[in-house]
Amino acid sequence: MTDTDVVVVGGGPSGLTVASELALAGVRVTVLERRTKPVESRAGTVLPRVLELFDARGIADRFFERARSIRDNPLIPVHIWAGMQPVHWHHLNSRFGFRLIMPQNMTEELLLERARELDVDVRHGALVEKITQDAEGVLVTAAHGAGRLELTARYAVGADGGRSLVRGQAGIGFEGRGATFTGMVADLRTGGLGPDGRLMTDNEHGWVTSFPFGHDDDGTAVTRFNIVHAQRRHAPQSEAVTEEEVRACLRDVLEREVEFDGLRWASRFTDALRIATTFRNGRILLVGESTRIHYPASGVGMNFCIQDAFNLGWKLAAVLNGHADDALLDTYEQERRPVAEELLRSVEAQCAVQFNFTAEGVVFKRMFQEHLLPLPEVNRRIALELNGLTAPYPSLPGSHLLTGHRAPDLELVTADGIERVGELLRDQRFLLIDCTGDDSYAGLDASGLPLRVVSGVPVVTTPELRAVRSLLIRPDAYIAWADEHAPDPQAAADQIKHWIGARR
Repeated sequence: MTDTDVVVVGGGPSGLTVASELALAGVRVTVLERRTKPVESRAGTVLPRVLELFDARGIADRFFERARSIRDNPLIPVHIWAGMQPVHWHHLNSRFGFRLIMPQNMTEELLLERARELDVDVRHGALVEKITQDAEGVLVTAAHGAGRLELTARYAVGADGGRSLVRGQAGIGFEGRGATFTGMVADLRTGGLGPDGRLMTDNEHGWVTSFPFGHDDDGTAVTRFNIVHAQRRHAPQSEAVTEEEVRACLRDVLEREVEFDGLRWASRFTDALRIATTFRNGRILLVGESTRIHYPASGVGMNFCIQDAFNLGWKLAAVLNGHADDALLDTYEQERRPVAEELLRSVEAQCAVQFNFTAEGVVFKRMFQEHLLPLPEVNRRIALELNGLTAPYPSLPGSHLLTGHRAPDLELVTADGIERVGELLRDQRFLLIDCTGDDSYAGLDASGLPLRVVSGVPVVTTPELRAVRSLLIRPDAYIAWADEHAPDPQAAADQIKHWIGARR
């Protein structure tokens, strides 16, 4: 008997998300987090795709409510790419055609609240020192307070960031390149600049963006500034950011003084770019920043980490609960590595454009933003890219063209009234939909499986879905199977067995 089923090392967004996904399926989870205080603000944006996933677990409203503590209307319908705007979220055809401005510490607070509601054992101040594994499980050793602890588990998940100890202990390589420049992030006590404290400016001196980031304890408004200065980008990451440096850099780029009351928090970031050689070694798996590091282009990195966790969580739970063979875990890397690699390519492309401060580079950015970015297909492609949705997950030969794509949040007219996909997924089960409304799958044996069967006619659909008669949607809101033929219980059963039920 192990102490727990899964040890998650790291209590950031990806670690807490994967822990909650496991616990929702009844898996025993222990999270070991070395920090004892909230993270500094770091990431600050929650994107539409992650809001869709939060909605599929019934927690999206918590994020909207918390975001309103920063600004009255926290729903931002546009975004940036390579420092240029606007990228319109309406191109995603999502229920959530907006993003949230939210400091990472707030995101973590809400995810920690969710994890504890699900009885996840979260231990702060636990510094993991060693992980070993054998054919039966893993052994995790950590310093915890004045003592030490050893935990046995069936699997371990490394969610411990770019300097991942878990990755190193598992013998997994980390390939790529080091930094070529540094930027600065500074949270300043100031009312900000422009409407609602938001601005974005670039010229031959560098690039600056700002947005409201909450308030200090005394009620003073805090504005976050991201800065890449043409000259100071050569400063080493280890060099402390000073108030004088921030003032001078803002003055150069904005061509005016910015009044602020000292530095609330500041740090340097780099464009180092690396990816793990594999996301899994036996019973040890990696999620989030433990799998890659990169320049925080457009502020989307945390969102990709959370999507990793949603992908891995239900799969690891299915294996532990006996619904699927261990081979299902291999699909985690098969699906998420291409997304991570595409993210890194996007980051490199954005940096090449955004931080070219030559006269020619500035002219190109102005031309791209004025003439190319507004083109609907260009804007839509970038919106998909920022959400990690440019390509479907791999599927079997002959699969319907919708297979592997994110599932639409359909509203269905059923015998019980109007039901919505985003709500039907909240108990983390597969969702088999008979889109004809004829209850063709009423006799399907789903006993003991994480599967919900629904019969209903879509209220509104898209051209790609109009001919679809059957849909199998995964717990992470991706389409596992779509079929345009008359509903066939045997075909549906075969698809279900492909994903879950392999041990029946």
